[in-house]
Amino acid sequence: MKNSCNPNDVVYTPKEWAKDIVDFFKPEGTCLDPCRGGAAFYDELPEPKLWCEIADGVDFFKHKQKVDWIISNPPYSTFSKWLDHSLPLADHIVYLIPVNKLLSSLGKLQKVKAFGGIRHIRYYGTGRDAGFPFGFPVGAVYMQRNYDGPIDISWYPAALIARKS
Repeated sequence: MKNSCNPNDVVYTPKEWAKDIVDFFKPEGTCLDPCRGGAAFYDELPEPKLWCEIADGVDFFKHKQKVDWIISNPPYSTFSKWLDHSLPLADHIVYLIPVNKLLSSLGKLQKVKAFGGIRHIRYYGTGRDAGFPFGFPVGAVYMQRNYDGPIDISWYPAALIARKS
């Protein structure tokens, strides 16, 4: 079966980053990893948990079931479409992304504001720190439905050490 997976979007999350993200944000209820890939996030998520993976024939854009949490590293080439599909599905969304994919777009920020807001950004360093093919700052951006408060920022400890060297 042919799928529409863009090979440039296959960027696997380091397992230690996925573990830190799940431990830091502490999701509860039904969790969805919409692009399971190498299962770095999926393996760390608490039960009950669901997954999608286009390479395995399970298309996130066909997923309609509401969940409590979505946590993943989405494909960057379709991030706008991905965000649009995610917002109605979950009350809590954490995406590991080059932060500029969200923060440099007023349109995306307005959609997130209408949803609720950004509650936290956990900075992990640059894409190159994880072997990604780019050097942009990477963060786990936590968006929460109906949130209207300050945006907190934290640092993954290894990101601070890497920047000091």
